[in-house]
Amino acid sequence: MSEKPIKLIILCSWGATSSQLAKKVQQAAQERGVNLEAHAGGTGEFSTKASEFDVALLEPQVRHMKKEVTKIAEKHNIPVDLVDQRAFALMDGNKVLDQVLKMLNK
Repeated sequence: MSEKPIKLIILCSWGATSSQLAKKVQQAAQERGVNLEAHAGGTGEFSTKASEFDVALLEPQVRHMKKEVTKIAEKHNIPVDLVDQRAFALMDGNKVLDQVLKMLNK
């Protein structure tokens, strides 16, 4: 277990719905034996914490922030994408986990 966990941040405006989704992704990862830490945060704090993460997802309601978040993420080589809308609507942790793994080519 020396492999370091994948650190995911799910961003929304204030961190409320993203913490719910982060829990679901965390659960899915545990069930599937994927070493992942899912965090939730607001887009505002991302600029100061970006270097702590491997991958970032934006919730649909903050899609307008994608360019700004991507600019910050690129400095740290972090892939950024929007959470799959259906997965978000259904709070489907497995589907979001698949998306994260695909973004990291794992």
